[in-house]
Formats: sequence, structure tokens, C-alpha cells
Amino acid sequence: MTEPDAAQPPAAASTGESSQPAPRMQTIGDAARDAVPVVVGYVTLGLAAGMLLVAEGLAWWWAPVWSLVIYSGTMQMLLVPLAGGGEPLATIAVSAGFVSGRHVFYGLGFPLDRVRGGVLARLYAVHAITDEVYALLAARDRRAMSGRYLVGVEAISQASWVAGTSVGALAGTALASVVGERIELLGFVLTALFVVLAIENWRNHPDIGVLCLGLVAGGVGLATGGSAALLAALVTLAVGLVGLYAWRSHRPGTGAPEPQRRAD
Repeated sequence: MTEPDAAQPPAAASTGESSQPAPRMQTIGDAARDAVPVVVGYVTLGLAAGMLLVAEGLAWWWAPVWSLVIYSGTMQMLLVPLAGGGEPLATIAVSAGFVSGRHVFYGLGFPLDRVRGGVLARLYAVHAITDEVYALLAARDRRAMSGRYLVGVEAISQASWVAGTSVGALAGTALASVVGERIELLGFVLTALFVVLAIENWRNHPDIGVLCLGLVAGGVGLATGGSAALLAALVTLAVGLVGLYAWRSHRPGTGAPEPQRRAD
């Protein structure tokens, strides 16, 4: 009488996991393989960001400079109208803090201990942590990743963003020489981008409370107007989100679920 489970290792038989080896995460080639989804997204979005920059009247070379130094897609998009409109530096700085402040906490869950290339390599690893890179690497076994793999994923992702924004800015410059002042019509790219992101976020995480807060914050920004419009909207949204979280946390019936008793 045969026993099918007897041919499998005990761990595989008990957990039902596949015996296929885990993908390698050691070399630059491994990093290039895993970074493909990020590269595709960054090149596509970067093209729009570069064209938006030129449409605002800025020189094309600001695209690669910002992509290297700032390297935050959302902030780079918002910085274009802020810089083009001559907003005060303090307003831009505070807006950047609200928009990109979350990046400060990424290092807490990022496997920086795997990076062994010295101070410069560690500093770059911190600088190049983006939403997409963090999501890509956080889902993997940190013990199986080498420092070369980590920095490789980040460098390849940033290179694709720099290339996308630069090509978009150059294309926008060439288009501007053809259509002239009508290049400003490309400003719809920013609005269209955030509309698409909002729709996608609603599909994944529908929350009527957050939606109402966003509408209220937008209304406050429009009512404020001028150089303080964006800052007023961001402050309203931040305060509203904190209040909403506090209210939901202390609402009856929202306590942490009791741990389930393990079956013997």
C-alpha cells in the first residue's frame, strides 16, 4: 500500500508549500529582473512629469536635476506649478514635508542592515527608498537579499525615473517649438494623473470619510486661494485624517480583536 505523503519532506507535507527554490536576490541581474514592474511605471509616469515641467515654462534640464535630488514623483509633480508660479520657498518646503514626510518612516522597515558598501551606499539606500521600491522589497525575505541587490533595485528604479522625465522634458521642448504657447495645454496632465490615482485608490480602499475630508480640504484650498492654497488644503487634510483616525480608534466596537485560541 503506497503513501503519497511519505515521499514529501515533513515540512512541505505539513504546510503544503511548493518545493521550488526561492528566486535569487543577490546580483545586479536579479535586481534588474525584479525591478521591471517599477521601471515600466516610472518611465511612463516620468514622461508625463517631464512634459508637464516644460509646459509650465521651465527649462528641460530641471527634469533630470529634480529626479536625482528630489526623487519623489508626487512632490515633483506638485513642485512644477509651485516653482512656475513663484511660490515662496517656505510654502514649498512645508508642502514637501506634508507630501513626502512618510518617507522618513520607510527606513524603520527597510533592510538597511544588508547594505555593506559604506556610508555613501547607506545614504543612497535611504535616499532612494520610494513607495514602489519599499512595497517591492518589503514583501521579500530580507535575509535572502544582499546589499548589492537592494541598492541595485533602487539604482535601476531611479535611473528609469530620470530617463523618463528627461525624455518627456525633451519631447515637450520639441513640441513647444511646434505648437508655441499652446504647450501650456499639457497642464491637464497633472489633473488627469491625480484623478486616475484617486479613482484607483477608491477602487482598492473605498472610504467615504476620507473622500469627504478630501473634498473639504480641496474646498478650503480654493477658498484660501493665492500662495497659501495648497498649504491650507494639506493642513486641513492632515488634521482631518488624524481626527478621523482618533475617532474611529475610540469608537465602541472597534477594539482590537481577541486572539483566537489555537486548536490542539
